Amino acid sequence: MSQDFDRVNAPPEGYRWLQRQARQDLFLLATAFLILLWVSYEFTIFGFIEGLPSEKRIDFHETVLLGVFLCVSLWIFSWRRLQEVRREVAERARAEQRAAEAEMKARLDFLTGLSNRAAFDAALATLVNPEEGAAEAREVAAILLLDLNHFKQVNDHFGHPMGDAVLRNVARRLRAGTRQRDGVFRLGGDEFAIIAYGLEASERGGAFAAAQEIAEKVMSLVDQPVSVDRQTVNVGVSIGISFHPQSGRTAQELVEKADAALYAAKDESQAKGRSAYRICPESPSALLLRA
Repeated sequence: MSQDFDRVNAPPEGYRWLQRQARQDLFLLATAFLILLWVSYEFTIFGFIEGLPSEKRIDFHETVLLGVFLCVSLWIFSWRRLQEVRREVAERARAEQRAAEAEMKARLDFLTGLSNRAAFDAALATLVNPEEGAAEAREVAAILLLDLNHFKQVNDHFGHPMGDAVLRNVARRLRAGTRQRDGVFRLGGDEFAIIAYGLEASERGGAFAAAQEIAEKVMSLVDQPVSVDRQTVNVGVSIGISFHPQSGRTAQELVEKADAALYAAKDESQAKGRSAYRICPESPSALLLRA
């Protein structure tokens, strides 16, 4: 993803070509100046001016000519270097932009427009290993893993185009049901994830109540019928929740705890025929102790 950026910072072949071109320009200018200096010494360039003796020396007029030539040469050389530096800077900026776009695309789910699993893994890594003094190190975050209910039946009965439309619709609802600072991800298939940051700092009732509120809002949104091409389908959602740092200190622990809670929620959804969420058993007591 960063090949364009690396090609510019290597340094690239184009930059080495600019260096060679600069040396050639300096050589040509220096050669022309030395030739003019020799001609000025050997000959009286301004011999048409009366009164100038014909001697092997550089007179005032020739000195002025040499100075003008040198100034013009340096100006031309500087102008050429400026143009080349501008081209190099523009190329570097384009390469950095291409690298940034490639990195963004590598972390984007093209079907839904949400961040993908790679972005989720990176966000978890940042969460469990925050920079020193970062606000995330002192806040509680909730990790919500989501599976859609009855999605396989939608694909089997209506086809994959309808399934894709449902996924896009659910993605929009998940964004609408979360706060601006929260991360929403599609992990693949009908699996989604949410990372809700700073729950204690931003919500009344503590992190536990805030995570419950997010889960209930998501369920109410996803439970609404999805209409596509005059056809209406219903899907629900099962949600498993863990908390950082109460449920675990590593990304693997957090995902495993949320995944275990998700399976419990799926069992309840199948048994009762409706959406459900479950919180990993360790989290509530840990949060109460923290409060």
